[in-house]
Amino acid sequence: MSFLDGRRYFVHGLGISGQAAAKLLAEDGREVVAFDENPTVVADYARLLGSESYGRSVSVVSPEDAEQALALCDRMVLSPGVPVNNPLVSAARVLAIPVDSEIEAAFHYTNADIVAVTGTNGKSTTVGIVGAILQTAGVSAVVAGNVGTPFASVVTGGDFGVFVLELSSFQLDTISEFRANVAVLLNITPDHLDRYHHSFDEYASSKARILNRSDEATGFVYNADDVACVRISEHFDGIEFPFSSTRKLDVESGVYVKDGSICRWRHGSEEHVIEVGEFVPVGVHNLENAMASVGVATALNVELSDISDGLRSYTPLPHRMEPVRTVGEITWINDSKATNVDATIKSLISIEGGVVLIVGGRDKEGDFAALVPHLERVRKAILIGEAQRVIRAALEGSCELDDAQDMSSAVEAAASYARPGDTVLLAPACASFDMFDDYKHRGEVFRSCVNAL
Repeated sequence: MSFLDGRRYFVHGLGISGQAAAKLLAEDGREVVAFDENPTVVADYARLLGSESYGRSVSVVSPEDAEQALALCDRMVLSPGVPVNNPLVSAARVLAIPVDSEIEAAFHYTNADIVAVTGTNGKSTTVGIVGAILQTAGVSAVVAGNVGTPFASVVTGGDFGVFVLELSSFQLDTISEFRANVAVLLNITPDHLDRYHHSFDEYASSKARILNRSDEATGFVYNADDVACVRISEHFDGIEFPFSSTRKLDVESGVYVKDGSICRWRHGSEEHVIEVGEFVPVGVHNLENAMASVGVATALNVELSDISDGLRSYTPLPHRMEPVRTVGEITWINDSKATNVDATIKSLISIEGGVVLIVGGRDKEGDFAALVPHLERVRKAILIGEAQRVIRAALEGSCELDDAQDMSSAVEAAASYARPGDTVLLAPACASFDMFDDYKHRGEVFRSCVNAL
């Protein structure tokens, strides 16, 4: 049964994605049963429904009535924050009720081209760069998905030619008919293993679902320097657009760095895109994001001049290698979005000179020992959050370590230790939820503490 063949939909999780899906379905005349395990969220949503025209098509159920209501539904729409092993999700499986993501729901309401971007790191930056290039080219496009704007909230809101979607593994876990015209796989490094039975292979398989229902017309942009990405590409039969920051690629179409320039190989010839220095965000990871975006734009047949101008015009997002201020020749950088070990490594690689590193938070089963080879210039690491003990055990002896109770004391400690020419880098390698609402909140607190010095 196709997604829109249903009549009654059970929306599980009433964050912004769940609410957007419920509204989209209700406005299309579907019956919606809405549920969330947080009573405060349910109460707030019930009040919202009272002021919305579609509210009469949505009923809110309590935990004690949820499973009975689910049994009367045709499909479940699952918010990405709800684990797939949640008891109600398990109940849906037993009842043979399909479980879909909000992304899957929205997909059935558009015929526009879809660019779908996933990877452990760099997703938000890449969709932002692609959006900037398409805007420069005069293409009617919107950036949505895990970046903060639900796909379901914009899919019927305008005459868009392209949707550029950031997709997490959690969203990809529950797609069925969804397919992208251009699929992007930036990298795959250990992350969220607590949700994937501690298995990197299972996590990688989730990321590989970015190629769901791909065919010979599908464009696939992937990192040719990432072993897991290359392995996935071996089973792809469409049009490949690999990129590499380390070597020229011997392929029909590809993007690479040569003599300080981003270049692309296309139609048997090499084309200069821009000088690396013309792209504002720093670091090899941002260079890779730029190259992936060139691959996407090439797949969409965007003019080379628009690609170049779009890259030059791109403004970095907050909390991603964001310079906060320079005081006494000490530079403070907010990379709160570095929520896993690989992201922190790439941040460290991109900085010259001495570093005082603020690291820690809620452990996502990261291999913190992988940081050790990249700590040569780290004069002190200041540890915060729940993962202090495990990080200390992994880094002991590799650099000087210090513990801080909160962000304010971490910033004060960094200020007292840093010397002129140093960079103080917030790159936590952990989730933020032990101390903050999310990575943005963590970055905002860091920024506030730095500006208060």
